[in-house]
Amino acid sequence: MKRLYLEFFVGLSGLFFLCILAFSYVTQELTTDYEAELEISHVSSVMQILDDVAAQRGQQKADKLLAGYAEKSHLTFQQFTWDEIGFTQSERNELSRRGALFDDENEYWVVFGDQQWVYYLQPDIEEDLWQMLDLEVKLLWASFFATFALYSAIMLRLLSGRFRKLEEATMAFSDGDFKVRASEKAGDRVGRLNARFNQMADKISELIQSHKHLTNAIAHELRTPIFRMQCQLDLLEESALNSVQKGYVAGIYDDIDELESLIEELLYFAKMERSGVTLQLKQQDVAEVLQRTIAHCQKDTKQILSLECPEQCYFEVDAHHLERAVSNIIRNAFRYAKRCISVKVFCQEGALTIQVDDDGCGIPPEERENVLKPFYRVGTSRDRQSGGHGLGLAIVAQVVSLHQGEIHISESDCGGARFTIRLPQAKCRLVK
Repeated sequence: MKRLYLEFFVGLSGLFFLCILAFSYVTQELTTDYEAELEISHVSSVMQILDDVAAQRGQQKADKLLAGYAEKSHLTFQQFTWDEIGFTQSERNELSRRGALFDDENEYWVVFGDQQWVYYLQPDIEEDLWQMLDLEVKLLWASFFATFALYSAIMLRLLSGRFRKLEEATMAFSDGDFKVRASEKAGDRVGRLNARFNQMADKISELIQSHKHLTNAIAHELRTPIFRMQCQLDLLEESALNSVQKGYVAGIYDDIDELESLIEELLYFAKMERSGVTLQLKQQDVAEVLQRTIAHCQKDTKQILSLECPEQCYFEVDAHHLERAVSNIIRNAFRYAKRCISVKVFCQEGALTIQVDDDGCGIPPEERENVLKPFYRVGTSRDRQSGGHGLGLAIVAQVVSLHQGEIHISESDCGGARFTIRLPQAKCRLVK
């Protein structure tokens, strides 16, 4: 916000200076400077009077009158010969003809009488009058800058209030509240941005709802034909089959089991995606919960699963969903680990941290965020040949998000992948 204020203030001040420069250029370079002409006319009139005095009463009397004129006008003057000043011939002719030549504001070259000397008149800066005038000029510029600063602050405050409301709507939408919309009242609009945001939100909400309905419909509708297929396979298995046919039937059973597993994950993922899913948070012993998870996963693999966890480490979490998340990470590691998978649990700065390591091929750094997306597969050894449906890690990300935690993927000490779940809201406490 400070940067925006500075940009607004500097831009407004710069525009003002450009206007001043343009005005000065037009009035002084492209057209006649009438203010300078008026000043020269006044001074020329005085020089004409001094010419008459010099002709009638002598040059010395005219010089005294010039000194008096300078004193009364709060000016000082200096005396030069023609050779000491670098005038062009046209400037010399102009000065001799009019008796005065404009140099700068309140500064003039003048001649009178016998014109043997050229006098330079300029303000006496030690006089209070000129100091006060200089102060007034400074105050004028200061008032300009103060006005610009105040105007910038007021405009930025008005705009920041509107942007803040739009930002709140955007953040709420990104957090899953797809019903939120930006206000389109006159005092809240930022041009047509609010209306465009609402149009975008409507289209995204429709797409998300359509996606959820499609996922649910597919998952539910597939269960009926799968159940019929299982019944028919059971009847077929009771008939006389040779060994080759029994092998085919066994393969069909495996495919049906895989389909059922995919449907279960689809339904679970769709449930986690729906807004309004509430967690059953309770104080749980993480050692007991994860020992149960490890024991259940160990039945499906010959790899070595190990758990390192403090005894009686309690935390506030939904045990069912957390078990599912850790189980999905471990089962994902089944397909890539060479020999062992380790799970470590510890409290770090009051937050529950669960770390799952494997000794497999690892995940490339550029793919670590993408593997948490549904149905995404890495184009290396972690591909379709390894099995899976591409939903396990997406479910893990959903569970961690519901717990207001974070998940990071890095390289483990044994060369494989490391998944680290950190739950700052788990209110971890160790019981000794």
